[in-house]
Amino acid sequence: MPKRIIFGVVLIGAAIVVAFVLYQSNRKAQDKYMRPVEKIVLAAYEGDSVLIPYVAEKQGYFREQGLEVEFKNFEAGKLAADALFRGEADIATASGTVFVSNSFQYPDLRILGIIAVANTNGLIARKDRGINRVKDLRGKTIGVTKKSSGEFTLGELLLFNGIKMQDMEIVDLKPHEIVKSVVSGAIDAGLTWEPNLYETKRRLGDNAIIFKKDITPLMFLLLSKEVWLKKYPFIARRFMNALCNAQSYIEKNPDEVKKYMKERFGYNQNYVISTWQDHRFVISLPQQLLLKLEDKAKWRIQNKLTFANKIPNYLDYVYLDALYHVKPESVTIIRQGVIK
Repeated sequence: MPKRIIFGVVLIGAAIVVAFVLYQSNRKAQDKYMRPVEKIVLAAYEGDSVLIPYVAEKQGYFREQGLEVEFKNFEAGKLAADALFRGEADIATASGTVFVSNSFQYPDLRILGIIAVANTNGLIARKDRGINRVKDLRGKTIGVTKKSSGEFTLGELLLFNGIKMQDMEIVDLKPHEIVKSVVSGAIDAGLTWEPNLYETKRRLGDNAIIFKKDITPLMFLLLSKEVWLKKYPFIARRFMNALCNAQSYIEKNPDEVKKYMKERFGYNQNYVISTWQDHRFVISLPQQLLLKLEDKAKWRIQNKLTFANKIPNYLDYVYLDALYHVKPESVTIIRQGVIK
């Protein structure tokens, strides 16, 4: 082959390599926001089920998007959502149950996406109160955080076992109060989530029994308000972009993330190992979300836990724009019209 041809092929190859490198550099540059930093207040459940935003902060993904995120931490998603309603936060993390229980009162509430699906709820009871099966709960005092995922989970557990909520005394307690009250014997049992179940079991030892069968996994959501999203749509997109980057990091670095989770939340190593498999950290807006929300709304209406008598159209409560522009393949909710 003539030297001129070989030289030409080499030049073309070099040009392709340079073009590819420049393309990748430009892509990375586009991922970083070069304008003034915007501030966001995030009210978050401080725990493993809402891991993605914490990883985004730890890895600097918010800063890459030109965002300064102030975390306001809470021991329950209900309390984080309450901060959003009081105007103390721009975005909040909460379970689907928390969203539904407040959707009747706050029609301007919006869902930006699911950030995790987890099987972390359960009922823990004292054996010395004669509780060895779910049906033994009749006539007992049960602690639960009302308007949280715990309330719906309790109703679901009782339904599967043919028990009515009226068959027992329900006490409204915060998660840490449930742990304290079950351990002290002030109540007979409590419906809560990890790591509260783990801690209560650790302190009660063989006197504790946990019921998790027949409990469906929970969806943890990102919530905001319509007025904020209309005012700051591009900030919402950048926020979701950072979270999607955090999801990818978790998938590629599980061991590092487990170590961080243990240190950030002060968890026991054994707990981290045991609970990791109960979580699926994923950013999405699936069609199934609407069906799950409708089921929870129907349950609240049937049990007279709301003054409403009609299930809202939850399609109107979903904000598709931010996640669709960042990761369109993760949005499978069917909606007429064009997403802008």
